Amino acid sequence: MQRSHLPLLGLRAFEATARHLSVSKAAMELCVTPGAISQQVKLLEESVGVSLIQRRGRAIELTDAGLLLHPQLTQALDWISVALDSITRKRSKSTIKLTLLPTLAEKWLMPRLARFHGAHPDLDIQIMTSFRAVELEAEDVDMASWVGSSLPSGVSGVRLFDDEFTPVCSPSLLAGGPPLEKPADLINFTLLKSVPRADYWKAWLTQAGEPDLQPTHSLSFGSSSLAIQAAIDGVGIALVQHAYIKSDLDSGTLIAPFDIRVRGKNGYYLGWSSARPVSEAFALFRDWILQEIRRPDSL
Repeated sequence: MQRSHLPLLGLRAFEATARHLSVSKAAMELCVTPGAISQQVKLLEESVGVSLIQRRGRAIELTDAGLLLHPQLTQALDWISVALDSITRKRSKSTIKLTLLPTLAEKWLMPRLARFHGAHPDLDIQIMTSFRAVELEAEDVDMASWVGSSLPSGVSGVRLFDDEFTPVCSPSLLAGGPPLEKPADLINFTLLKSVPRADYWKAWLTQAGEPDLQPTHSLSFGSSSLAIQAAIDGVGIALVQHAYIKSDLDSGTLIAPFDIRVRGKNGYYLGWSSARPVSEAFALFRDWILQEIRRPDSL
């Protein structure tokens, strides 16, 4: 499609709807009515000739085309935002810029951030989310997230948590549904997974002694946060990073039907340039992160 014909309003409306899996939340974010969001998404679908979202009762799901478009669109909008921010805002020594994986920002950092902000209300923290690899030396970013066995050359940082996944669901899903007493019973449920970790269910089922189990229904999402939200909404059972749902397990919003976790070889890191001078604001935030991961309730 030619750039001059790009349906920009529809793309923004779809990206927000796909990220929240909610028309009303997308409307609140973009300061328009839910009807306007629905109309823009409909016009976008007509423009590209395929459906991007579909409704199942009160829930919204992404089609295969929507799952393909959503992460690419989010990344493109992030790049635009970063570029605009770099040319319109003067960098301050009291500013800290982060680029993080979307679910890491939403499910790990955000529940903790109030503690830092309460202690340092004068510091300006700018958080961008992206799936792409960040070039710290080439970009105006102080810290970025990495997933791997180690940090790349020239990058210092801290390992936040290990790659450890467990199945979770809403208590309401089991209240009136079929029994879930053993891993083989998962065949009667919808299995939820994120596209970047699509093979983790097979690894978990193998570890649980059911390597050949084929679920009757499954749903895939562009990010783990969407899979977690679908689990909270009672859509099915999600296999997600344990560090992301610990607070939900503690509160009872989610439950873990099985005490079986699959571990990957990777870790989740927060990294920064080894060569860049350290500002006072950066040092305060770095030291706070180090304190956070040492907290008894960190994981």
